[in-house]
Amino acid sequence: MQKNRLEELVSLAQSGNETAREELICSYRSFIEEVAAGYCGRRLEWENDDELSIALLAFNEAIDSYDQSFGKEFGNFARIVIKSRLADYFRKEARHCHLPLEVSTEDGETDRQWEVDAAWKNYLDRQVELDRADEMARFEQILNKFGLSLMKLEQSCPKHRDTRDKLVEIAEFITNHQEFVDYINRYKRLPLKELSLATGTSKKVLKRGRQYILAVFLILNNKEFNYLRSLFSLPSKKTTKYKESPEMSGTAKGGGQVE
Repeated sequence: MQKNRLEELVSLAQSGNETAREELICSYRSFIEEVAAGYCGRRLEWENDDELSIALLAFNEAIDSYDQSFGKEFGNFARIVIKSRLADYFRKEARHCHLPLEVSTEDGETDRQWEVDAAWKNYLDRQVELDRADEMARFEQILNKFGLSLMKLEQSCPKHRDTRDKLVEIAEFITNHQEFVDYINRYKRLPLKELSLATGTSKKVLKRGRQYILAVFLILNNKEFNYLRSLFSLPSKKTTKYKESPEMSGTAKGGGQVE
């Protein structure tokens, strides 16, 4: 589907045009099935598998919530939403699933304990995988709101440890000062001038490390991102060598141009 036509259909669907929505669903039906089957690791059938119904609902959600300012193609955005909702579904199902301590075979004999233990371990490992996939999907959705992506983050990751540690310290400083937190959440950017004065870091360094600082801040500022903290080797507690913060200037508080 042509990009212009796709954007037109999404806009129309968001305005309540059901014909446009149906055309999108029809065009992306195989895509929805492919994403869901890939996530579940098996072939799915529309008539028999709830996972496809979940994926279809997620695709509709993607239509309603998509914004071009996210900086991501609609298909990639829809893929993230579908995977996220499937992760929610599997996690909910897991709460109602209890494996028995003993498993009986058809002839009435009980399997050896190690087999039961192995099955339980596989079950737990799968839940960990689902939780991590869900966490990564939610993180990328947040990154999109800041004009970032996992790919951009990977490209901007500092190669030298000293540089990385410096940027992490700046992100920690931000999380410890509510005026900076409020500014970033509202305007989706760093107040470079004020942050430079507060941390003694040049604006050149802040500009160069902007994407990494924002990403680390978003992880530290979300208590649920435990896997990402571990992945980025970030501290579980907010600790920073920076102690004081000047008041945010009127320009920064008002969302004016910052250097």
